[in-house]
Amino acid sequence: MCMILGLMGLAFTELPEEYCIKWEGLDTHNFGEIESGKEVNCSFTFRNCSNDSVTIANVRPSCGCTTPDWRETPIPPDSTATINIEFSSRKAGYFYKMVKVYFKEFPQAERLYVEGTVK
Repeated sequence: MCMILGLMGLAFTELPEEYCIKWEGLDTHNFGEIESGKEVNCSFTFRNCSNDSVTIANVRPSCGCTTPDWRETPIPPDSTATINIEFSSRKAGYFYKMVKVYFKEFPQAERLYVEGTVK
């Protein structure tokens, strides 16, 4: 009986509102060929198509060679914001790096990627 009551209680739990983030362009940026020791930059822009403001809480790269830059200010509905990524080329060869973007309002991270070849 406790399990049934527990399940019934879940039916009345308020679920979080759906969110909508649309990236303007691809979720992957290809730098092409980069000289070793050089730093290159790219930007990812998104539109908040939710009904409420959203705020970037954190941006986490998969390694130390990738550095993100963003603002922690609320992005109103139907507005855009940009995340800048700097990649420092240290090792020769192909790279494919992931950057996770966390919003305060959403439980799941958005994923962005940078790739290229260091010569």
